[in-house]
Amino acid sequence: MSILKTVKGSPLFYDLYDDEIVQIVETCTVRSLEPGEYIFKDGDEGNEIYIVLSGNALVKKGEYELARLRKGDLFGELVLLHEKYRNADVISDNYTDVLIIEYNTIFKMYETHPKMFALLILNLSRLLAKRLKGAGDTIKDLKIELADINKKKAA
Repeated sequence: MSILKTVKGSPLFYDLYDDEIVQIVETCTVRSLEPGEYIFKDGDEGNEIYIVLSGNALVKKGEYELARLRKGDLFGELVLLHEKYRNADVISDNYTDVLIIEYNTIFKMYETHPKMFALLILNLSRLLAKRLKGAGDTIKDLKIELADINKKKAA
């Protein structure tokens, strides 16, 4: 299964066995997108997360590109923390396939497969911590750049 090979590299599935990943993926759907097609828009309501299976997508806020998503990248994960409204646009950059994982697919494992559920939530926490650190580093860099610009203006 080529989907298995792609999603195994996703941070959401670290430390899960292949058969456990297959169990999750079997309940998912795949969406194929044309270049420029929206996966979702800022403000949309949603209850699914996505993994890029092929192609690329852009994360945009207004006219600003925030990130470029590639094969294996996970996005839309804030829905797992009960954030139901999207906070950016995600647009297919070329012909792109995404795996769609419903919120309930993960949360019903709480009762049926607690170990798998715990690993998924731990992996989500690690992913979010990494993204938060990256955002903090970006803010620090921007503050330094702004201070340099203000120094040059004052001189």
